[in-house]
Amino acid sequence: MVVDNINAEPLMIAHAGGGYDGLTYTNSIDALNGSYQSGFKFMEMDFSWTSDGELVCLHDWGKTFRNIFGLKVKNPIPLAQFKQLVEDHPNYRPCTLDSLAVWLADKPKVRIITDIKHHNLKGIELIIKKYPEFKNQFIPQFYQPEEYAVLKGWGFEDLIWILYQYKGSNKSVVELSENMRLFALSMRARQARNRTLRKLLKRHNIFVYTINKETTKSKLAGKYGVSGIYTDFLKF
Repeated sequence: MVVDNINAEPLMIAHAGGGYDGLTYTNSIDALNGSYQSGFKFMEMDFSWTSDGELVCLHDWGKTFRNIFGLKVKNPIPLAQFKQLVEDHPNYRPCTLDSLAVWLADKPKVRIITDIKHHNLKGIELIIKKYPEFKNQFIPQFYQPEEYAVLKGWGFEDLIWILYQYKGSNKSVVELSENMRLFALSMRARQARNRTLRKLLKRHNIFVYTINKETTKSKLAGKYGVSGIYTDFLKF
């Protein structure tokens, strides 16, 4: 069902768990706690693979890892080493899949929107294998249209097609999504202003990332019909 934004505020989504102490991309338990206490129920989280095939809440092993831990690595590290770095972190606690599950345990109304940039289907499969009890609290984002049928086959009702990795035309997005039942399509603000992609509004919710100005949020919702906003610092 498409959200009517003429009389409704857009759905607010805490980006990377939400900003924490002026910082972005912490993907931390502390950020999640702050967002939850502020009223957010939808949290987008980044996931990256460790060297031993586990998922941790991390945007990337390059600049973001260096900013968080003050270390530079050439390749992903093992889960145990990541956990030790989290334990030793002086200010906040980036989460692992396991600590995220613990955090979710007493918050049944919270939904986690996944952003797994590499081997996405493998990552979603790992999540539902390790924590089937939380399956309905996850909203997978997918990057290529062929992933849609697989995720639907796994029983996911709510899915988001996020467009930043898709290399096809805007016209193909409109055509391919015509027969999809999506929670939303997610895109950059400039894409939401595109005349071709605006045809999607007749059928789907349009979510936009990452917006941190109230004036931009209001314009996207009021003028362009955007029904969801990923944000670091806007209030719920």
